[in-house]
Amino acid sequence: MSLPHPSPDGAPTSPLQIADYRKFWLARFFAVLATTGTVVIIGYQLYDVARTDYAMSITQASFQLGLLGFAQFLPVFLLTPVAGVVADRFDRRKVAGTAALLDMCVALGLGIVTTLEIRSLPVLYAFAVMHGMVRVFISPAMSAIAPNIVPPKLIPRAIGFNSIAMQAGTIIGPAAYGFMFAAHHALPYWCSALFTLGASIAIQAIRHLPAIPRDPAKAHPIRQIVEGFRFVWSERFLFGCITLDLF
Repeated sequence: MSLPHPSPDGAPTSPLQIADYRKFWLARFFAVLATTGTVVIIGYQLYDVARTDYAMSITQASFQLGLLGFAQFLPVFLLTPVAGVVADRFDRRKVAGTAALLDMCVALGLGIVTTLEIRSLPVLYAFAVMHGMVRVFISPAMSAIAPNIVPPKLIPRAIGFNSIAMQAGTIIGPAAYGFMFAAHHALPYWCSALFTLGASIAIQAIRHLPAIPRDPAKAHPIRQIVEGFRFVWSERFLFGCITLDLF
């Protein structure tokens, strides 16, 4: 697919004409692909281990699966305000890139324990929590990058392309990882390691990103978090959207 031609004055007419945005889009797609696929495979493995190794009933194994979802959600709930402050105060490329590398380590760990067949419920819960902790730092940092690497008039189109990357990764990830798991149980995790490594390289390869302004008078991080909660609470429409999304 050829890229759209620039306008007569040389200005880009599409975010895809901007090299930094193409790197961002690729990083976004790889990160979502790895995350959604890994979540599905961890869930399947935990249910299978609960049924076979622990001789649990369908109801008991399903309850374990629900606890797994809670274990993955809890870090997101607790660390999202912290991740937002980190993304505001540090180079977002480094934040997202480092988090992606840590996610790669989680995928490698899951691949090793799966290959060696040393899986157990505590081990899978531990990796699920670690996966939830590192991925919560990826999304805020990445989301804040796109508006800073495209001209203001192209931001709506950039948001649309962002949505395509997320939806494509969300749809392709679980299906592709299911086929990988059928071929070899550790294969999805090896691929996740490659995808997250690719995401880290792509996001840190972005060159033209405005520096984070250093304001000595900037509010304390805890105060920023509290002010963020106050803002969400006062904006009823925003509060309703976030609450609905959480449920």
